[in-house]
Parts: sequence; structure tokens; C-alpha cells
Amino acid sequence: MVRADSAYYAGEFITACRRAGAHFSVTVRMDPTIARTIATLDDDAWVPIKYPDAVWDEEAGRWVCDAEIAEVPYTAFTSRRAHRSDGRLVLRRVTRLNPHAAAQGQGELFATYRYHAVFTDSPFELAAAESDHRGHAVIEQTFADLLDGALAHLPDVILSPLVDHGSELV
Repeated sequence: MVRADSAYYAGEFITACRRAGAHFSVTVRMDPTIARTIATLDDDAWVPIKYPDAVWDEEAGRWVCDAEIAEVPYTAFTSRRAHRSDGRLVLRRVTRLNPHAAAQGQGELFATYRYHAVFTDSPFELAAAESDHRGHAVIEQTFADLLDGALAHLPDVILSPLVDHGSELV
């Protein structure tokens, strides 16, 4: 299983994964096509989940511990026949709180959401596929903490090979 962030959401990358016999799980940038796909889902398609560990939401400036997930079949890269790929979108939505209403002691009239999409051919069921992909963010944060923490004090001659082969750190 190759897990990657949105920088790797490209037909060439998916094709390379498939050629190598690897499953993929890649974060998708929110574009109009993805937004239209999400809009096709009924409210009953969403399944509530509770995170075992809360996640810090930079945009909202708060800890998030519940969300909803859904999935939908999806064909990516339809404009290039050589890279056209069938898979599924694993979607997560988190309630976007209105800080102005909360500050005034008012409830919200209707919920609005922030969406996160992952394009995958994972053999896992929905909850496991979403959790597995989210694990890649944990690894990225671990690398960032290492490189900004103790490893930041190592001489460049030692640090360069570690950065070039970051996956060997774990």
C-alpha cells in the first residue's frame, strides 16, 4: 500500500503504483469535480466515526475527535486514456463550527462541513481504508518533529542521508 499526500495525485503516479502491483491511497485536492461528486451523496451515505486520538485542526484552531465518512466509486484522470483509473473516493467530513454564532451563544441553523477526499484502490473496507490513509499524516508529522527537533542539531554531513532516505527513519 502506497499512501501519499495530494502532491502525488497524478495519473503517472497511480499508473506506476499499479504497474508495480501496489495498492494506492492518495489525498485528492478539492476541485470542482470532487465537490460535485461529494454533492451527489445523500446524508444517509455518511457513517459517523470517533477518532481514537483527537486530531488538531489548524484551520478551526481546535481538536477534532469525531467525523463522518463515506465512499463512492470514482474514475480519475478521464482526460488522459493512458492514465484513466477506476477506484473509489474515501471521503471524510468534519463539522465546521461557526465561531461567531458560538460566541453569541447561538446554535447553528444547519451544519456546514470541511471535506477531505482520498482516491484509493485499497482492499480495506471503508473505516479501515480511511484510518489507514490517515496514518500517513502521523508518519509525516513524526518526520517533521524529528527534523525540527533533535535531528535539527545534527551536522549536515549526518543529516543529509537521513533526509534523502527518510522512510528508513521509522
